[in-house]
Amino acid sequence: MRKPTTFLPALALGVAGAISVAAPSLATPITYTETATATGFLGVTQFTSATVTLAMTNNTTNVTNPSTGIYNNVGALTLSISSIGVTTFTDATQAAVSQSVPDAGFGDLTTGEAILFTKSSTFSTYNLESAIASVSGTPAFNSTTSSQTNDGAFILTTVGSVSFAATTSPAVPEPSSFALLAAALAGLGLIRRRMKSRPQAAAVRDDRRNRD
Repeated sequence: MRKPTTFLPALALGVAGAISVAAPSLATPITYTETATATGFLGVTQFTSATVTLAMTNNTTNVTNPSTGIYNNVGALTLSISSIGVTTFTDATQAAVSQSVPDAGFGDLTTGEAILFTKSSTFSTYNLESAIASVSGTPAFNSTTSSQTNDGAFILTTVGSVSFAATTSPAVPEPSSFALLAAALAGLGLIRRRMKSRPQAAAVRDDRRNRD
C-alpha cells in the first residue's frame, strides 16, 4: 500500500518564506514642515505678520523622482495660521524639492503653482527621504494665485522669515507585509492543529482494531 504523501513540509517552507519576505518591507513615516511669518488671506479673513505653518505627514516610500534633481511626495497638506486656526487644503498638494534651484517646500498640483518654498543651498543634496533640521532661507511663493482649503482660498501677499524641516518616526511594516505575516502565522497554526490531530486519529484507529 502506497504511503500517503503530506503537504506539511511544503507548507512549513512557505510559512518561512512568507516571514522572510515580510520582514524587510518597511516604510518610514516622515513629516515635512514649513513655517513662515506672513501676510495674506484665508477666504475673506486677512492675517498680518502671522505665523503660518504648512505640514504634511507621509512616508518615504512615496517619494518619486520624476526628473533629475527633483523629488516629490504627494499627500494631504494642513495649514495653521496663528491668528485664525487650522484647516486642510482641498487642492491636490505635494512636498517637493529641486536640487538645482535649490529649494524645498510645498506645491499645488491642482493649479500647478507653488504654495511656499524655502530657497537654501542646503537643499542641493536633499531628496525628501530623510530627516533634516530646520533650514532657514529665502521665501518663494506665488502672490497672484490662490490654493483652495476647507475654509476658502489661501493666498500669501508677503512673506518674511521662512524655514523648512523634516522629521521621521520609527519605520513600520507596510500593509502588504502585515498580510504576509498574518498568512504565515495562520499557516503555523494549521501545522500545529494537524500535528495535534494525528495522535488522536491514531488512538481512534488503535481502539477500533482492539474492538475487532
